[in-house]
Amino acid sequence: MKANNLSVDILRATINSVAESFVLISPDHQVLICNTAMVKTLEIFFGKEIQIGDDYRDFVVEPLMEIYFAAFESAIKGESTTVQKETSGGEVHLWFEYKANPVYDDARNLIGVAIYAKNIDEQKKAELALEYLKTTYESLINNISDSICLLDTNFKLIQFNTHFQKSISLNIGKEINIGDDFREYLFPKETDAFYTQFNSAISGKTVEDEICVHDIYGKTIWILSKMYPVYDKNQSIIGVCLVAINISAKKKMELAILENEQRFRKIIETAPVPIVIVDKKMKIQLVNPETEKIFNYESKELLDQDINILIPKRFHSNHAQYQQQYIQAPQMYRMGIGRFTPAITKDGIEKIVEVSLNSFRVNDETFILAIIQDVTKRIEHETQLENQVETLEKIAWQQSHEMRKPVANILGLVQLIEYDKAYNPLLINQLHQTTKELDDVIHKIVNLTHTNR
Repeated sequence: MKANNLSVDILRATINSVAESFVLISPDHQVLICNTAMVKTLEIFFGKEIQIGDDYRDFVVEPLMEIYFAAFESAIKGESTTVQKETSGGEVHLWFEYKANPVYDDARNLIGVAIYAKNIDEQKKAELALEYLKTTYESLINNISDSICLLDTNFKLIQFNTHFQKSISLNIGKEINIGDDFREYLFPKETDAFYTQFNSAISGKTVEDEICVHDIYGKTIWILSKMYPVYDKNQSIIGVCLVAINISAKKKMELAILENEQRFRKIIETAPVPIVIVDKKMKIQLVNPETEKIFNYESKELLDQDINILIPKRFHSNHAQYQQQYIQAPQMYRMGIGRFTPAITKDGIEKIVEVSLNSFRVNDETFILAIIQDVTKRIEHETQLENQVETLEKIAWQQSHEMRKPVANILGLVQLIEYDKAYNPLLINQLHQTTKELDDVIHKIVNLTHTNR
């Protein structure tokens, strides 16, 4: 008797020392054995202790009732069941791993069903947190428009997003998988650049480079490749993150802008007249070779200089006022409207120039384009012509007045002769006609001089 009691005590002590909650239930759901851990666990949810002989169904929370009966019936039939489930009671929510196993005696007669309940709350919540982070991470990287992948130090693919997968499939014509060697998916002729970037990233540097490649169809693609090291919690490098951004559209626009800029520069450089571009502060930003030739400056001497460097000092104050007025209300001034202004060369030689102005904007910044025409010789020639005209006017005036005086005298004499009855009418008439013609010629000279003037 004492031996039996000792065995029972040992069995009870052994069961109670187990961390897992344990209960043995008869085929009619009566509690046969229950360890201390199970008693405490059920007390948390039901607020009372379970006793030997109790109906275990009274200690099953309602959401688990269906699972309990299914596992119990399977155990009665000799099958084991394992299930993980969150158990809730009031404000208590804990995750348990439940096991239901059949228990037999030495004769293989069914004694009942053993139920084990292992508290896996911390483990499960950590798993759920990791799953949530994984889902969030995958959702995040898959919704990024850039292609992203993570490589280990041996070039093996650890992770990649859907955009990266689609990009490889579209441009390389291959399907990628976790664990693949990324070097199998490199663009031809870009292996050297890849190794250079990868080695720099492995050494702890963040690097980026623009590469021009061709897909399987021969189409040109511009890619901005970025690589940076990835560390674990101990700050040891576990691999390299590669970000590939398709910048083809941007690059084409940049190349188009560059081409237009080169074309624009070519036009300016080959223009037969000086062209100067200044910003809104009147700082020179661009000059063409003709400007250097006319003003005897090298371009580097003019760049970032105030436009006043080309204007005589005595006109600086007035010119500053005109500059401000133009900046506030820019408008186009065409060549040939008589906008003459003085200019000065590097050697101090003053010139007269005619200026055509126009404004334009680049990246919200205002610039002014000035086309300059050296009209010094033209003005000198016009002045010379003006002087010649004035001289001719004086000559014409003098000649006409000096010639008209004797003509008037002749006409007076003719009139006196006409009063004499003895004169020859034919001769007098011819003299009168000739004098009249001479007077008409003088009038024509005077009129022609005024008309040309």
